[in-house]
Amino acid sequence: MKTTSGPTVDVLIGSPRASFWETVTVILKGYYPYQLKHFRSVDDALEYSEQGFNPILALIDGQDGSTKTNEWVQSIKMNYPDCKVIVLHSAAAPLDFNIAKKNGADELMHINFDREFISDIILQLAPIEMEGDHIPITSLMPVDLRDMEPEMNINFDVYVHLPANQRSVVLRRAGDSVDEKHIEKFRSLRQQMYVKKTQMKAFFEYARTVMSLRNVPLPVSMTEKFHRSKKAIYEIMAQFLNGAVTDYQEGKNILDKCKNIVLEFELTKDLDPQEIFNEIFRFTGNNRTLYHDCICLSAYAAYFAQLLGWNTEKRESAAIAGLLHNIGLSQLPASIGDKDLKDYTDEEMSEYKLYPDRSVIMVKAKKVPLSPEISEAIGQHRETINGTGFPKKLKSDSLSEMGKLMAIAYRFLEMTSLKESRQAMTPTQAISTLRDEALSGEGGVDLLLTTQIFKKWKA
Repeated sequence: MKTTSGPTVDVLIGSPRASFWETVTVILKGYYPYQLKHFRSVDDALEYSEQGFNPILALIDGQDGSTKTNEWVQSIKMNYPDCKVIVLHSAAAPLDFNIAKKNGADELMHINFDREFISDIILQLAPIEMEGDHIPITSLMPVDLRDMEPEMNINFDVYVHLPANQRSVVLRRAGDSVDEKHIEKFRSLRQQMYVKKTQMKAFFEYARTVMSLRNVPLPVSMTEKFHRSKKAIYEIMAQFLNGAVTDYQEGKNILDKCKNIVLEFELTKDLDPQEIFNEIFRFTGNNRTLYHDCICLSAYAAYFAQLLGWNTEKRESAAIAGLLHNIGLSQLPASIGDKDLKDYTDEEMSEYKLYPDRSVIMVKAKKVPLSPEISEAIGQHRETINGTGFPKKLKSDSLSEMGKLMAIAYRFLEMTSLKESRQAMTPTQAISTLRDEALSGEGGVDLLLTTQIFKKWKA
């Protein structure tokens, strides 16, 4: 039964665009305690005088440039000093984040590229609690099953999401425990358990206790490690999306952050093949998002490079290329939103196919000191050896070895990820399919590299 009773809070939406309002209502669909009020101009917002209207959060359209955005931010902060302000921007009008924050903005986020983090930030700045069986999936956080300890009391609610009917059902309440049979069933079905994002801190405390009881040297759970790394990538991407002037120190800082993420996940650690397979398995079988793609492609590229016998430095380069491969997608028109690729117009698809080159251009514009090898790999990760890829339709002779590896890793990512509830291939099925495609010449991946990886996988 859907629960819509209980306390509500006001949220101010500021934009002259109906499309912005529609985007926000999609993002906050199911967040019933939020009462949204749309204002098309600053004057409308300032003149509104309904008794009791006291927004705790404002979502402002930043697509009209710095002057109009700063006017919105200043006006809201002047009239509602305690209101948190999030500016949603796009490539149509780059903003200087530093100036916007000086004027009172709490957060600046890309309306499409940062979509998966918008709900996180909203719940962080204006936390609310939702109950019932229709809690939106965007308000929940998946947890790594290895962080769960059977029969140990939990201090958070555990949910299971049913995508067929868009319901999120409580499996266990705080104060209860999760049975071993439940954990094994979820593991065998490759199904995820979730906790509320508002209970994230409680889960991390529980997981640290679990790690300590298991005598793990550094008691940080896989869920927390994954979340921290996604947040670190979000911070890196914010530097790319910031329209402020960049110096070489900022570029170096971005590269250092990338290396820290690679280090956090131990992607270049020397492992035997079985250990590599185990690590690869834990990244597969999840729903695709832009930030999740960054982490997974980074991991697959680094681990495949190790199976190929590449040295540590080259494995790190492959991992960094994976982290930065898709930043160019931020340049797509805001109108594309969450449209599926199959629904793109010819013009939109042409724009989409430019994203690898745009990723390279954005990296260079931010003065990130990447080696030519990494930049080349970023630009080539969607190319195929038969010349049917993009953006340049390069053939085998024109592709670098790392570019070919990135293309294999990307195809593996596509095969082993969930999308719209489509069943993902297992890693073993994906590797076998890649090899078969390489042998037939249909998949566009390099036969030599794919065969070498396949042999190590089967050894």
